[in-house]
Parts: sequence; C-alpha cells; structure tokens
Amino acid sequence: MKEYKNKYDKLANAPVRRLIISLSVPTIITMLVSAVYNMADSYFVGKIDTTSVASIGIVFSVMTLLQAVGFFLGNGSGILISTCLGQKEKDKAQIYANTAFFTALAAGVILAIIGLLFSTPLSYMLGATETAAASASSYLRIILLGSPFILGSFVLNNQLRYQGSALYSMFGILSGSLLNIALDPLFIFKFNMGVSGAAAATIISQVIGFIILIFGTTRSENLRISIKKFKPNFKIYSDICKNGLPSLARQGIQTAANIALNFAASSFGDAAIAGMSVFNRVMFVGFAVVIGIGQGFQPVCSFNDGAKKYDRVYEGYKFICIATTVFIAVASLVDFIFADRLISVFRDDPEVIEIGSKALKIQAFALPVVGFCTSSNMLLQSLQISGKATILALARQGIFYLPLILTIPKIFGINGLVSVQAVADILSFILTVFIVSPTIKSLSKEVKKSKK
Repeated sequence: MKEYKNKYDKLANAPVRRLIISLSVPTIITMLVSAVYNMADSYFVGKIDTTSVASIGIVFSVMTLLQAVGFFLGNGSGILISTCLGQKEKDKAQIYANTAFFTALAAGVILAIIGLLFSTPLSYMLGATETAAASASSYLRIILLGSPFILGSFVLNNQLRYQGSALYSMFGILSGSLLNIALDPLFIFKFNMGVSGAAAATIISQVIGFIILIFGTTRSENLRISIKKFKPNFKIYSDICKNGLPSLARQGIQTAANIALNFAASSFGDAAIAGMSVFNRVMFVGFAVVIGIGQGFQPVCSFNDGAKKYDRVYEGYKFICIATTVFIAVASLVDFIFADRLISVFRDDPEVIEIGSKALKIQAFALPVVGFCTSSNMLLQSLQISGKATILALARQGIFYLPLILTIPKIFGINGLVSVQAVADILSFILTVFIVSPTIKSLSKEVKKSKK
C-alpha cells in the first residue's frame, strides 16, 4: 500500500473509493453507537412506563435542536476548514475553527440558563400532555444544563472529520456514547432517579466525550483550540453561516417536525407519542449508516473542490449514491420483516407496538430513495452551493412533512399519522432529482475537460 507524506497528500491522491471508505468507517461506527445510545434512554426508560417513554420522545426535539446548532457551526466551519487546507491556507482554517468552537460554547451557556428558568413551559410548548409534563420538564432541565458540552462536542466532531481525522472524532463520540449506555441503568434504577437519571447519564457522558475531543485537537496535524484564534467578525460569521445553513435547516426543521409530530400524536394519547418516538429512534439506525457514508465523502469533496480535482469529487459522489442506496434498501427489508420485534424491544405495550410497527412497515417502502437524497444534499453543501443544499435540507422534514403532519392525521386518523414520513420522502426524492441534476451535469463537463 502506498505511503502518503501526510493526511493532506492522502486526501488529494489516495484512490477515492478507498479514501471514502477509510473516512466513513469511523464515522459510521460513531453514528451507529450514537444511535444505540439515543435508543438506550428509550430502552431503559421503557422499563418504567409508557408516559416516561413519551416524555423523552417529547424532549428529543430539543436534542435535535442542539444537534442543529452544533452541526450548523461544525459543518459550516468544517467545509471552510477543508477547503482552506486544500488551498494550503492553514492560518485561515484555524480562525474558522476557533470562532465556531467558542461561539458554540457561548450559545450553550445561554441555552443552559433558559433550561434552568423555563423547563416546564418549554415542555408544554414541545407537545407534552398533562401526564407527561413533569417528567419531560425534569429531563429537559438536565439536558439543557449540559448544552455547552453537547454543542462543543458536535462542533469538534465535525471539524476533526473535515480535517481527515475521523478516528479522533470517533474516539470522542464513541467513548461518551458507550459511557451513557453503561450509566443509564445505574442512574435510572440503582439510584432510583427515573427519567432524570437518563438525562444525568447523558450529560456526564457528553462531558467525557467533550474532553476527549479537545485532546484530539492536540494530536497529529489537527488544528489547535486557542482563544487567540477566536476572531469574530462579520466576514467570518457570514462564511460559516452560509456553509452551515443547510445543516441548520436540515436539523432545525427536524426539531419543528418532531414538535409537530408530538402535537399530532398527542390527540391519540401517550401510546401514540411513545410509538412514534420509538419508530423514529429505530429509523435512525439506518440513517446513521447513510449519514456516516455521506460524511466520509464530505471532506474528500470539499478538499478536492478546493484543489480543483473535480474528477475525484464526481467519482466520490457516484460511489456514495450507490453505496447508500444498496444499504438502505437492505435495511428497509429488515425493518419490514421484523417491525413488531424491533418496536417491542423498547416498550412491551400492545398499543405502542401496533402504532410503531405500522409506521415502520409503511416507511420501509420509501426508505430506498433516502440514500440518493442524502448523498445529493451533502454534495451540494460540500461544494458550497448553499441555496440549493438548504432547499433540499428543508424538503424532507419541512417543505413536505410539516404540511402533511398537520393535515393528514386529521383526515385519516392514526393511519394518516403513521404514513406521513413515507409520503414526504417520496416527494423529497422527486425534488432532489430536479435540483441536483444541473450540478451533476456541470461536474461531468469539468471531468471531461480535465481529460482533454
């Protein structure tokens, strides 16, 4: 196997498919373990009662909001970091990295204060029923107290990944996730803390992961964290916001979609909220792999776009489209066949199982299109085609899902509730084909030019 002078030489010259796989594997492992630890709360809390499961499903909206802010700053700066490194402008990359990181910490402090003061009214705003409000408020308060560490971890995770240091990124997230899984039963049952114990376990694990990610920035050729490189100005923030907007839109609209889902499901009772909450967490396992493959492609795409090696960008895009589609098609078959068993793992309640498994079976028919949609969105974002990337980021859970979730369940009842996501995915696929086609044609032309 060929030896490369450094990781930047590797990003520019290593075989594209092998390079994407090498960057994807740590990210996929990270995403899968994160998916498992997200489900761990549901699993252990499911041993308490259905209302407790509903309460963490309600607060899941806040977790997606924190992820939205973290990915907004992390991806927004990460794309710029990777592009700058491809252009051999390391000092500029350091400014983007530190400005995004310290901004995330400041935002986390503000959210922590909001959590301390307003957790109960926030729980009702997120769709909590009277029976679930108390436990949702307790869980939310603790989660928001850990906001600085959660946001900081998301930013560092993405920045390390865009530097081609997926292994360091993996270690940070992996350690925290595994610790969370270990602490959940201890806090929930041994210390008899219930839902609050699940939140405490999550925050402790996030702090440990944050510390490990900080350590990762001091290794190898990675960009260092330094307050001296914190240069907040309009140009820096404008660049970060432009490139992070698709991530903010994608994750932010997920928060709105979860809240809308909670309100739509609440009219059918706590079992419906719990069933749809478990459905979303089971679904995330398949998405974790798709996202992981796409994230392995992103640093390759941004770096080689900066280095003007468009043939490598095009080859990588075609590869991840095929890889994600094949995987998600297999996953959809598994979801359809084992739907009842997958839902029952988290809550052995016949009504919860019926609702969650029905949603999973219907969604299985739409899942195969998700690979192409996700790959195309990441391509556009990594090429800094932010407007189109933002539209696609909003499509699945916003442009299509929100109007449907607010109307279809009122017309078709519970059957409408469990069908909305599948319909939204099909419509999103049609829009993606229309929007990404010009970029694919443009890339193809650039590749043909380079071969002349």
